[in-house]
Amino acid sequence: MRQPWLNPLGTPPQRGVPDDFSPASAALPIRGAAIVLAVAYLLLIAGRSEAILDAAYGLPVVTGTETLIAIAEWWNDAMSSLAVPEAFSAIREWLSLGR
Repeated sequence: MRQPWLNPLGTPPQRGVPDDFSPASAALPIRGAAIVLAVAYLLLIAGRSEAILDAAYGLPVVTGTETLIAIAEWWNDAMSSLAVPEAFSAIREWLSLGR
């Protein structure tokens, strides 16, 4: 049995490197992968805004801590006004029903 990436028997060999990164390839371009990762990170920090605020309150008092706490409070208030933490909490409870 021949491997799927090899040419069928009887065909002349191709010259150069095979094009594995054509639009028909299964590889995701870096632009698409970056967009997917950015959306995933945004969902993670949106759903965990309360935990981020708690972590910010636990930071040691150094230069810039007040700024980080203010940003975390603003982010939590913005997400709470959209009811995002409550929605993610409900999803986590629903997913933990099978445990």
